[in-house]
Amino acid sequence: MALPSTGGWLPRLVALDLDGTLLTSDKRITERSRAAVGRLAARGVRVVLCTGRPPRSTVGYADELDLRHPFVCYNGAATFDPVSDELRVRHRLDPEVVREAVARLRTAFPGVAAGLETDSGWYLEPEVAVRRRSEARLGDDEPTAVGPIESFLGSGAIKLLVSHPGVGAEALAGAVEGLPVYRTWSSPAMLELMAPEVDKRSALQELAAGLGLEPAEVAVFGDQRNDLEMIAWAGLGVAVANASEAVLAAADLVAASNDADGVAEVIEGWLADGPHPAPTDGR
Repeated sequence: MALPSTGGWLPRLVALDLDGTLLTSDKRITERSRAAVGRLAARGVRVVLCTGRPPRSTVGYADELDLRHPFVCYNGAATFDPVSDELRVRHRLDPEVVREAVARLRTAFPGVAAGLETDSGWYLEPEVAVRRRSEARLGDDEPTAVGPIESFLGSGAIKLLVSHPGVGAEALAGAVEGLPVYRTWSSPAMLELMAPEVDKRSALQELAAGLGLEPAEVAVFGDQRNDLEMIAWAGLGVAVANASEAVLAAADLVAASNDADGVAEVIEGWLADGPHPAPTDGR
């Protein structure tokens, strides 16, 4: 796929979404993508993972890419430093808001099931735990506990995840409209709720400001609803070809799909034409 020229421009900060963007459909980083990210970092560009995932399922990818600085997790609700093993939660959910959200969702869509990410662990309702085990998705990564979500709200709620076998994330989001929450999804089948101040853009903006960078010096890659805000904010927003229609419409550039090394293709183009940027404070 031929990409338009960026006129020799090279960003100083690049944010990479994982699922559906950098990762292939089978959740791998290809050798081509790994090499491209490594070359970009070697040119002085700060590369930041920016994901809805928790740290426990992100640090392995950071290690694989040899990225040692903090990354954005929980859709911007927190950042995690893989060197110090420190989670810095930026915003938490109000437990009473979580209770109300779950009550509304159960009323609107009987049969919904939830998961909860907290400061001290992660929790699943029995239906979700059974479903995930049947899909062989848990492996060694077992939840802290299984039970009604309401019983775990004293643990410092960061993200509520809700699913229903026959209802998509956008429809689920309608049931909690008006509540003080950030409603988004990284998969059309799973609604994700965080504190209202949360999105990837706000966390990325904070990291960029700490490096003395302006939005015009930032490029981001994404594919789903939870990437929209940062794509609109950055100097260059790149959607992969498999992105949702909303993300494709908001992006400045559309690359090849996640399964066709779209991220690597764009980076390779920068490295072929772009100047060396002023260095940031390390990889």
